[in-house]
This record gives sequence, C-alpha cells and structure tokens, in this order.
Amino acid sequence: MIVDTYKFLFDKPSIYISINSFLLEKIKSSIIVKYKSLKKFNEQKLKINYETLKYEFQIADYHLLTRVLKILKLIGVSKKELLKNIKGFRVSGSQRKEATIVSRKIYLNKNFIEGYALYLAEGNTGSNGKTQPTKLRFTNSELNVIRFFIQWLITYFPFSNFYLNIILPSQKRVKKDFIKQISKNLDLKIKQIKLRKGYYNKKIKYVVCYDNAISIYLILSLEEIIKKACERNKKLAAAYIRGMMIGEGTCYFNKSRYVRIEMRNEKEIKYIYKLLKLLEYDCKPSLRSNRKDMWSIYIGAKQLKKFYKEIGFGVHQERQNILKKAINKKLRINQYV
Repeated sequence: MIVDTYKFLFDKPSIYISINSFLLEKIKSSIIVKYKSLKKFNEQKLKINYETLKYEFQIADYHLLTRVLKILKLIGVSKKELLKNIKGFRVSGSQRKEATIVSRKIYLNKNFIEGYALYLAEGNTGSNGKTQPTKLRFTNSELNVIRFFIQWLITYFPFSNFYLNIILPSQKRVKKDFIKQISKNLDLKIKQIKLRKGYYNKKIKYVVCYDNAISIYLILSLEEIIKKACERNKKLAAAYIRGMMIGEGTCYFNKSRYVRIEMRNEKEIKYIYKLLKLLEYDCKPSLRSNRKDMWSIYIGAKQLKKFYKEIGFGVHQERQNILKKAINKKLRINQYV
C-alpha cells in the first residue's frame, strides 16, 4: 500500500509551503486573466489584506497552504497540479530557515509498520499537552533497537536532521572513546551525539531527537490509516505487534514460559488484542490487580512457537534469545510450562 504523504498535511491550518515559481506565475496570470487584477480579485473573492496578497506573489518564499488552496479553487487550478509543484513544507512560527522536504510517497510495508509501532510504544512528541507537538523523541536502552529506529528514520524521512542524547546514570563513568565507539556502532557523526547525566535511570538510555513539526504532524496523521491496513493484512498485523513487543513486551523463561505486553493505554492494548485475534492467538486483555490502570496481554507456553515464527521480538536480541530458549525447552509428556 502506498500513502501520499502530502495529502495528510493538507488539513493542518498552520502549514506553509514552498512552491515552484512556474506554478506561482501561473496562479498570478490566471487571477489577472479572470479578474483583471490582483486587487479586484481580492475585493471580490479573497477579501484579505491586499498587502498580504501582493506579498504572496512578489516577495514570499513560503505560502499559507489553506490560502493557496482557496485561491486555486477560485481560479479553477487543480489541487493535483499543486501537489506536483510543492518543494517543501514549513510550520508557522518555526525557527527553521529552510523548508522541510518530505518524501511524497511512503510504502506501508512490514518494515515501516514495525518501526511505526515501535515509535508509538517508545516515542513521544515533546508536547506537554497544552501545545502542538513539534518534536520526535525515541528512547531505548538497547543499541540494536536504537540502530533499527535510526535506520527507519533515515529510510522514511531521509531529510531528517536528528541527533542522539545519551543519558548516563548519575554515577556512571565511561571510557574516553565511548562517544567514538557509539558513533561507529550507529554510523553517526560525532557531532550528532551528546552526553547527558540522568538521575533516575539505572541503565544507559539512548534518546533519538528530531526537532521537526512537519514530520511529527505527518507521523501522527498516519496512525488511523496504518491501523486499518494492519486489520486487513496479517503480515502487517504481525509487524505492528512486533514493533510494540520490541518496545513494551517481555519474555519470561524461568519456572514458567510466556510472553507478555503491558501498558496503561487501554485503547492501544485492545487494538493489539484485535490483531492477535486476527492471527488466531488465544489470549485476552486484562487489568492487572497489583498495578493500577495497567493492562496486560499474556501469551502462554502452548503458543510460543507460533509467536516465535510469526512475530517475535525482532531486533531486541535479549528478548529474542530468551524466547528461543523458551521454545527449545525439553518438556516432559503433557508439560507446557
């Protein structure tokens, strides 16, 4: 399935676009042919400050998308033509001087779905709930998971200018060449990496930071269509669950063997359950009695081989190794734990 990303940005009121000069001149010429002048067009149809309209065609590098769409409708130029002539996007109030270039098409394949679900599990938008989200933050303590997410970001948002914060436990000491090693491991430039001291984390945490409102608008806008696609395709459903499991899942292999995913987001846990039912897993969401508002889905020993084959923990090697040991356990007759 292919998604036209531009269409998902068209309903955002604060977005500006950079347009090819050819189309801008065509719009201006069409206005003059139909209404004799920009001023008459504004008086009869647009009815905004005339200096603002003149600025659009004489000086402006960026144009308010909602206004451009209104003008196109009034002069009979198709939205399709606009889609072909957008050079980049910008958000009102942004301190970025350059427009954000967005890939027009994204293929909703297994890799994209897995990375997307992983972001939903472990990412945040940097918003405090009172402002519009403008940032992408992704946190994990496993380097393999961070590497996977960085590659996901580069693949689907190739013009992203991100950096990596490494949050060290307060008493943690690292070698002098620590940043150099991380740089090599993740194929990042040293200047993309920053060290920070944490106060609550016991393990080193890696935070991928991408400060770009356009991209986070797009990512959040895609959630509905992605979830619908997963409901129609079992392979995409498995990829979505795998992404969630990398972020929020756990595998146990001690006295008993099972996989569990837990979260406080009731809506999300019930969606994961819906996908698991699609894949014919015998499970159900339940509210933990010993952890307030914590929802859980449990997949028992009988289904671990099926889970390993169809879903697994992907790039999270520690959990994947535990799962492998769990399914390879030698059992006595009629034993499943």
